[in-house]
Amino acid sequence: MSDRPLYIEIEHASKAFGEGQKRNVVLRDFSLDVRKGEFLTFFGPNGCGKTTLLNVIVGVESLDEGSVKMNGGTSRPRVGYVFQDYRGYLMPWLTVAENIAFPLRIRGVSKPERMSKVEAVVARFQFRIDLGAYTYALSGGQAQLTSILRALILDPDILIMDEPFSALDYQTNLSLYEKVLQIWEATGVTILLVSHDIDEAIYLGERTVFLTKRPASVAAVLESKLPAQKELTQMGSEAFASMKKQALEIFRREALEKSA
Repeated sequence: MSDRPLYIEIEHASKAFGEGQKRNVVLRDFSLDVRKGEFLTFFGPNGCGKTTLLNVIVGVESLDEGSVKMNGGTSRPRVGYVFQDYRGYLMPWLTVAENIAFPLRIRGVSKPERMSKVEAVVARFQFRIDLGAYTYALSGGQAQLTSILRALILDPDILIMDEPFSALDYQTNLSLYEKVLQIWEATGVTILLVSHDIDEAIYLGERTVFLTKRPASVAAVLESKLPAQKELTQMGSEAFASMKKQALEIFRREALEKSA
């Protein structure tokens, strides 16, 4: 990984909301480097500021102190965003194809070109999905897959995923893990994924960043011990068990012992 260029540099980032007695500090002196093409996961106590961190990285929220530099400051990368509340961000009056193509539509791309791009992205990853269906009729997994494909339609440099699997059942999650890893391997996109599931975080990430309680800073960074080629059976391996033990020790220290 060290041979990949530095892509995102977060230096001494601090962010608060409100003023006076209502001032709520969410991030404090947060520093982190991300390599181009890295799959990075984030895990931390509830309410520690994970979503705020993502919003700061993509520029939705401004910092009070510190900086976020993208791509050496030479250009602003294209960003795809996958939300936890996937149904809330899909339009039920549009078909799956129209939902996937929506980012192209608001950029003025013609309908024939939009549909061509939708068919191409679905074919590229060989996903089985009914493009003519309406999203209200989809299963949770198919609806979230629609959201992921919509985030990919603009060929993003960075894919942000904010607890994308938390509302889905375990079997569906395992299927989507494989699809997301397939996307990452095929495109080389930089993925930043926030998870509330410790197994998910350490399985998917090349590195897992553990956050402190709010105000969030980096508590620890755990390097994956799994082979580069991921397989679900690895979640039963000794390497995975060792990583999970370390992860639980970090989380206990940050979320439990510091709450006592």
